[in-house]
Amino acid sequence: MSSHKNRFGLLGALIGVLVLGVFLFSKMSARLAQAPEEPARWGITFSTVYARALGLDPEQAYRTFVEELGVRSVRLPLYWLDIEPRRGEFDFGLYDRLIEYSNAMGVKLTLVVGVKVPRWPECFPPDWAETLDPSAQHEAALAMITRVVERYRHFASVERWQVENEPFFPFGDCRPITPAQFQQRVDLVRSLDGARPVQVTVSGEVGPWQTEVETADILGISMYRLTWNDLFGYFIYPLTPEYYYLRASLVEDQVERVVVSELQAEPWFPEPIASRPLSVWYNAFDAEAFEHNIRFVEDARLPEVYLWGAEWWLLLRENGDERLWNVAKNVFASSRSSGPGV
Repeated sequence: MSSHKNRFGLLGALIGVLVLGVFLFSKMSARLAQAPEEPARWGITFSTVYARALGLDPEQAYRTFVEELGVRSVRLPLYWLDIEPRRGEFDFGLYDRLIEYSNAMGVKLTLVVGVKVPRWPECFPPDWAETLDPSAQHEAALAMITRVVERYRHFASVERWQVENEPFFPFGDCRPITPAQFQQRVDLVRSLDGARPVQVTVSGEVGPWQTEVETADILGISMYRLTWNDLFGYFIYPLTPEYYYLRASLVEDQVERVVVSELQAEPWFPEPIASRPLSVWYNAFDAEAFEHNIRFVEDARLPEVYLWGAEWWLLLRENGDERLWNVAKNVFASSRSSGPGV
C-alpha cells in the first residue's frame, strides 16, 4: 500500500512541476512577444577608483561621458576610503563636484554607499577602519553613511540610494556582513531619506535573490557573459536572455522594478591590466562582443541597463582605439532618439 502511495505522491509532484513549468513558460513567452512598454534607459557605473587606476582624471573623465557620450544615468559609488581617510575627518570635495555637476546637467544618480561597493577589491574601508573589530567597523560605517546621506539627500539629481553591492555574494576581499547589519544600514538610509527608493544588488547569474528582494525597493542584477576562472580560463555563462527575464518576472510583484545594474562592457581581467598590451585585452572583449551583449540585454526586456566598463572605453580611445567607444556612442545616441525612456 505504501509503495502505491509513494508512486502516486511522486506522480503528483511531477505533474505539479510540469504544470508550473508550463505556466511559467507561457507567461514568459507571452510577455516576451509583447513590445516593451517603453525603451530601456541606459546608463553607466562610474568609479573614481577605477578611473584613477587607469591613469585617468576622474572629474574630466566623468564630464567626457556626460558631454560627449550623452550619458544621463550614472551609478556612482562613494568610496569610504576617499570620504573619511582619517577617522572623523571627512573630504567630500571630488564627490561634491561630481554631484553638483550632475545636478546642473540633469544626470540621474544612483549613489552607492557602504563598505562593499563596485570595483575590485569590492570593499573599501580606510586603513584605520581595517583595524577595528567587525562590530566597531559596522558602527563606524553607519556613521559614515549618515554623513553621506545627510549631505546629498537634498540634490535633485539623486534618484535613489544603493546600499552595499551584492552584499551576500562571496566575491572580493571583504569581511562578511550579517543580514542584521545589512538591514540596519538599509533602515538607516530609509530613516534619513524616506523620499527615495533603496536599490539592492545581486549576482544575476548565480545564487538566490530572496533575502535581497525582501529588503529592496529596486533590485539590481548583474549580467556577465564572459568571465574567468582558474580551472577553465575564459568561460561563457550558458544562459539566455529568457533566464534573466524569467527570474525577474518571478520577483516583479515584490519590488518596484528589476534593473541591470552591471552589464559587462569590458574584458574580464584575470591579472593586472599593465601585464598585457591594450590590444591583447581588446581581443578578449571586442566591439562585436559589446554589440552582442547589447542585443542580449535588449532581449531580456529589463527597463534600465547600466554599462560596466566606461573607464576602459575611454582609456582605449585616449590610446587611439575608438571601437568600444563608438559602440557605446551608438547606444546612447539611439536611446536619446527613443524619447523619455532615457
